Amino acid sequence: MKYLIWVFTALVLCAMPAAAEKLELGLSARDFVAGEVPRAWHLRRWSPSTFGARAYWVQDDGVAAVRLVSRGNLVFLEKAVDIDIRRLPWVSWRWKVENILEGVDETREDGDDHPLRIFFAFAPDEKRQTPWLRLKRWLYLDRKHGHPFGGRYTEYLWSSQFPAGSIIADPGMPMQKLMVIEGGAQRLGQWLGYRRNLYQDFKHLYGEEPRRLIYLGILNDTDQTGQAAVSYIADLVFSD
Repeated sequence: MKYLIWVFTALVLCAMPAAAEKLELGLSARDFVAGEVPRAWHLRRWSPSTFGARAYWVQDDGVAAVRLVSRGNLVFLEKAVDIDIRRLPWVSWRWKVENILEGVDETREDGDDHPLRIFFAFAPDEKRQTPWLRLKRWLYLDRKHGHPFGGRYTEYLWSSQFPAGSIIADPGMPMQKLMVIEGGAQRLGQWLGYRRNLYQDFKHLYGEEPRRLIYLGILNDTDQTGQAAVSYIADLVFSD
């Protein structure tokens, strides 16, 4: 009888679905410290464009969120990571944007501003980099960008100009692709939640397998246009 109970229990356990694997990134309610920069992230301050940047925990409509405020500058929260998005392909988050930017052309470098975006940088293939690029990386590029430079990257952004689903090239680096998740003013002032398969999005954008994800950025930038923007982000999580 005990043997039958053991066999039955084993069969039940085998039939149960495995618990979902999640990787939280320090932007959930449990990380909330009112008025502070998220402790798991670094607020970039070393370049002139980031002077006066503000990002801090608030409670907004009952949501524990990070508020990002730019006034003609760049708010850039950054975090080094090491994530295999083939194993953890799904990324989810919530965000809210209070205003878009007026009269911008996001296809030009002088219009390359957005009220909110999430930046994903992938490891470079160093075997394909020239000795000159590797030297420049060692001298200054890796320090300037905050991560090993030269790999693919993509961004999920709220566009002032383009509708959701648009794909645009980075004006400064046209080989890199940006994906518009939300666009325009229709849903301003609302908390919106998303769940995207970053692995599939990357393959759709580039037609190749991604390397390891090594760096994340959350940006609210108005340094090119001199305008101002207020936005919020919360609950950024990777899962399988």
